[in-house]
Amino acid sequence: MRAAARVLGGALAGALLAGAVCAEPIYGFSRAAAGTGFAESFERAFEAGGIPGAEPPSLAWSPDGAGETVAEPPRKVHSFWIGAISVATLAGSAWNSFGDGPNEKFHFTREGWIGQNTYAGGGDKASHVVSYYIVAKILTGLNIELGMKKDDAALFGTGVSLLAGLVTELGDGRGKYGFSYEDLVMDSVGAFSSLGISYFGLDDLVGYRAGLVPAPTAVCCPYGGTGKDYTQEIYTADLKLAGLADRMRFNAGPARFFLVSVSYSAKGYPYADPLVRERQVGFELGINFAEILRAVGVRPDKWWSKILYLAFDILRIPYTQVGMYYDLNNGHWYGPGIGDTWPGGYGAAPKLRR
Repeated sequence: MRAAARVLGGALAGALLAGAVCAEPIYGFSRAAAGTGFAESFERAFEAGGIPGAEPPSLAWSPDGAGETVAEPPRKVHSFWIGAISVATLAGSAWNSFGDGPNEKFHFTREGWIGQNTYAGGGDKASHVVSYYIVAKILTGLNIELGMKKDDAALFGTGVSLLAGLVTELGDGRGKYGFSYEDLVMDSVGAFSSLGISYFGLDDLVGYRAGLVPAPTAVCCPYGGTGKDYTQEIYTADLKLAGLADRMRFNAGPARFFLVSVSYSAKGYPYADPLVRERQVGFELGINFAEILRAVGVRPDKWWSKILYLAFDILRIPYTQVGMYYDLNNGHWYGPGIGDTWPGGYGAAPKLRR
């Protein structure tokens, strides 16, 4: 997504600012984050009969480690900093979109969603979903850190994320891309996903991540195309086995340190020969690093540990997963691998593979 870097940059800068302004424990983490040490966690994971009496994760932190919920203490709301971070997020979106190329007559465009013959092969749409989910998630966490109640923080963060998406499309509308309602729909899917996950306390169960995979350098532009190349980007929707085991009350064993994902990536869009472009849907098994942090007793109550948990929740780290990938364009399976397989490349296209 063209606006993602600066929108996320504004939000992440706010994260560091919030850490300096308000160094209190973050709320909304499950009690599993307390941990009792690595050995104890493995002993519990392998315990015969599962985890006796396990309950769904609570939404408040238990300071004595007993797993009982405690009421969130009243805290000062730092309204100025909440506003400043929100404005910085919107400014990043505006800077990116309104500064991208010369002004043209404002116009709308229909991009074709994730179709094979679209300019980005759906890579841009996956990017919009995940990027605005991440923006809303970051802003929600920052708002909580700065004193807002959890539900209010999630609503406000979601609203700012949606507004940032609208600003991006307004900027695109006066430039070469055009205003895309499809992008705005995908922004909404991502932002409202963050809201729903926060409201229902599902952070330990589901989420989205963005990542990079090795890719050849794009060659512009023998076959036309415009915008960024999506070949090195990959996006995932995740199911975290630890959260599933806790809710279904079964012993996941070492599987609690893994997650299963559905991934999407567009290879060769928009600059490779159309004959070798690919839209790959993947099915992956990866490491859940946040659950490992909990197991070794890293509590999310310091600024650095909060950022570490956030990074593992939203970033797909290369070479920590394995999967199989299906090319929707040509009907080929690849794998096992990490999502970087693409035999087409940017050279002259071979005859179409069938």
